[in-house]
Amino acid sequence: MSADSVRFMANIIQVAYADGKLSGTEQAAIENARKELGIKKGDVTAAQKMVDTGSYVMKPVGSFSDQVRNLEYALRVAYADGDLGSMESEMIMAYGVAIGLTQVQLERMREEVMVQATAALRCPSCGAETPADSRFCSKCGNNISVADEEVQVKYEIPRSGITIEFAESTGASFPKALELAKKASSFQQGTKNKKTWFMAHFASGAIVDATPLAEALGGLRNRSLYIDGKEQQWDEVFAFVWCSSQRGLAYRPVEYCFGKDDNRINPWGCKQARMEWTEWANWFCYGQWEKSGFIGRKTQWRFDKNRIKHELSTNIYKFRYCPYLNAKLLELVLQGIPDIVAPNSESDWDYHQNYREVPGAIRIVKQERSSGMTFTNEFWADGVRPKGLKVFAEILFKAFTEMKTDLSPIKALIK
Repeated sequence: MSADSVRFMANIIQVAYADGKLSGTEQAAIENARKELGIKKGDVTAAQKMVDTGSYVMKPVGSFSDQVRNLEYALRVAYADGDLGSMESEMIMAYGVAIGLTQVQLERMREEVMVQATAALRCPSCGAETPADSRFCSKCGNNISVADEEVQVKYEIPRSGITIEFAESTGASFPKALELAKKASSFQQGTKNKKTWFMAHFASGAIVDATPLAEALGGLRNRSLYIDGKEQQWDEVFAFVWCSSQRGLAYRPVEYCFGKDDNRINPWGCKQARMEWTEWANWFCYGQWEKSGFIGRKTQWRFDKNRIKHELSTNIYKFRYCPYLNAKLLELVLQGIPDIVAPNSESDWDYHQNYREVPGAIRIVKQERSSGMTFTNEFWADGVRPKGLKVFAEILFKAFTEMKTDLSPIKALIK
C-alpha cells in the first residue's frame, strides 16, 4: 500500500485502545488487518510503541482512498468485541470529519462494518471467515474463543489504601515510574492481555507518598487508580499533581500556595480557590446591604458566608485530595471574615464601586479631595472591598494561632 503502514496501523490501534484496554478479539482483528494489508509485523510493533507513549494523535495517512480504508479497518477493529464505545465513536467521528466524510457517509460505513462484524469473523490463525458465534475455526480448527479471554493478572487489588497499577510502556517516564513503584509499601507485577502490569500500593491517606508516582505516570496511557478497592477516575483524584509539582519548584512553597508568587494573594492557602484578597475580587460582593443605627439611617454590608463557602468548595473540589490543602484553615478563615462591615465608618474597608445600577446596589455620593480640590463622586456600591492587608493578616494570625502553627509564613506573606 502507498500509505505509511506504521501510522496506518497506529490509527487503528489508537481506536482499539480508546477504552483503555485491548481485548483478545481486538488483538485478533488487528492481526487479521495486518495480514489482509500485507503489513510487516515489525511495522505493527512500531505502531504499538507510538500509541503506548500516550501522546499519539490520529492523523490522515496517504491518499483519500487510503484514508477511507484506514477508517474502515479502524471500525472493524472497534466492532470486534461487539460494541462501539463512546471514546471509540468520538475518535472515528473526528477522523471521518478530518478526511472530509459527511455524517451520512460515516453512518453508512458504520452500519456496513457492523453487519460484517456480526455476520462473521476471521480466524487469527488461518484468516478464514467463521460465523461470529463459533468457538472453533471451520477450516483449521483453531479455538477462536480463546481470543476473547483476557489473561488475568496474578495480583489482587487491596481493599484498603491507595493502589496504582500501570502497564509496561516505551514512554520516556516509564523507567522512573517503575523505580518509584518499587519503593511503595507493596509492589507486585503480573500479566494481562500479553502485557506486563505493575501494582504499587500505599497506606490509606498516604496521598503524599503516591504523588511522585502519579506525576511520573502523567504522560502514560495504561494506568488505573483504586482507593479502598474501588476504581476511581484518575483526574478526579490527581488533578492537583501539576500544581503540587510547581509548588515543589517554588522558592518558598507556602507562599506559592497563598498566591504571592503571582501577586494574587489569597487567605485560603490554595491558589486554585481563585478567591484572592484583592479590591476587584467578586466574592467581596457576596452579601447584601442592610439598614443600621437607631433610626436606620446608616447602611452596613452583611457577608453571605454560605455563598462564599459554596463557591470556595466548588472551586477547590477538583483539588480536594491535595495534601497541602488545609480544611481546618479554610474553616477558620471563613469564620474570621467579619459578618458585618460598615465601609463608611471603618478605615479598613471601602465601597466596591460600580458605575451602573445593578440589583442590590445602593447609591453612594461622596465628597473627595484630590490635588487640593474637592469634587463629588457618585457611584453604585454592590459590595465592599478591603483596603490593604490589615484584616487579611488579622484573620490568618488568628487562624494559625488556633491551629498552633508557625506564624513566620504569615509574616513573610504580608511583607
